[in-house]
Amino acid sequence: MSGEAKATTERMFFRQAIRRAVAEEMRRNPAVILLGQDVGAFGGSYREFDGLLAEFGAARVRDTPVAEAAMVGIGAGAAAAGLRPLVSITYMDFLMLGLDPLVNYAAKLCYKTGGRMTAPVVIKTTAGAKGQGVAHSQCLEAWLMGIPGLKVVAPSTPADAYGLLKAALREKGPVVYVDHKRLFPTAGEAPLAESVSPIGVAEIRRHGRDVTIATHAYMTSIVLKAADDLAREGVSCEVIDLRSLAPLDVATISASVRRTGRLLTVEEGQATCGVGVEVAARVRESIGAISSARLGALAAPVSSNPVLEAACIPDAARVATAVRALCGRAVPDR
Repeated sequence: MSGEAKATTERMFFRQAIRRAVAEEMRRNPAVILLGQDVGAFGGSYREFDGLLAEFGAARVRDTPVAEAAMVGIGAGAAAAGLRPLVSITYMDFLMLGLDPLVNYAAKLCYKTGGRMTAPVVIKTTAGAKGQGVAHSQCLEAWLMGIPGLKVVAPSTPADAYGLLKAALREKGPVVYVDHKRLFPTAGEAPLAESVSPIGVAEIRRHGRDVTIATHAYMTSIVLKAADDLAREGVSCEVIDLRSLAPLDVATISASVRRTGRLLTVEEGQATCGVGVEVAARVRESIGAISSARLGALAAPVSSNPVLEAACIPDAARVATAVRALCGRAVPDR
C-alpha cells in the first residue's frame, strides 16, 4: 500500500468529547433529552453542551430550576415513560438532594416491576476540588457503588468521556456518570469513528512489576505523575484506571495484583468506606491475602483556600510516599 495512513483519532478537550457524545446520541435516538441548569443557551456550566439547544431545540434541551430533587425525579419518571433523559447536576455535592428518586425509584424500578419497567436515566454530575469550597468540592462516588440496579462510571480521558457517556445513554437502567471539573480543560486523543466504551472494564494505563495502583477520574493523572517520579528511583508501578466503579472490573485488578504482589488504591474522596476499601476487599476475595494500602482525602472538609485545598487531597508526592511505604523503601534524600 502506498500513501500515508489515515488518522484514527483526533485531539479534543474533555468537554468537547462530552458534547460530541451527547450530540451523536441525540441524533441517533430521538428519545434522548437533556435536562439541567444552564444547559440551554449558556451551553452548560463547563460549556460541555455548546450548540445543542440550537441543533435540537427547546423541546429536547431544557433548562431547569435549581431543584435537584425535582430534576432527578422528572428524569427518572420520563425514563420510565420511554424517554432517555440525561440530567446534568452541576456539583456532585447537590446530587444528594436527588438521592431519593435515584435510589428508591430509578434503581429499584426493574426489581419492583419484575423486569417489566426500567428507568434508563443518566445522571451526569461533576465532582472534585477546584477552589470552590466545602459544598462544591466533594467526591461521593463511594456512596453510590452499593446500590443494586445502579451503574457508576468515572472517565479520566476525553476518549472515555466520549465512549462511556455513549454507553451510559444506551444502558437499560440508570447510570451515574461522574466527571471532574479539573478535567474539562484537559485535552487528549479520541476516536474519529463513532465508538462506545464498555461499562465494567478497567484500563491499564501503565504497566509495571512492583505495585499495582488502582484509581479513577482526575486522580489517574496524579498517579501517573507519581509513577514517573518513582520510576527514576527504580520502583515500577502498574496503574489501573478503574473507569467503571459499579460494576468493578475485579478480574483486571486481581490479575495485576497477582503479578505485582501489592495494591495501593488512590481516590480524591474519603478513604473511610471509600472506593479503595471495596476494591481491596474484592481483590482479597478473588486471590486471597494481599499487601495493600489506601490513600484518599484527609478527614476534613475541602477548603476554598488553595493552600488548605492542596493539603487535603492526594498529590503525586503523597502517592509516591504511600508506594514507598508499601514497598518497604526509604524516602529518598532531598
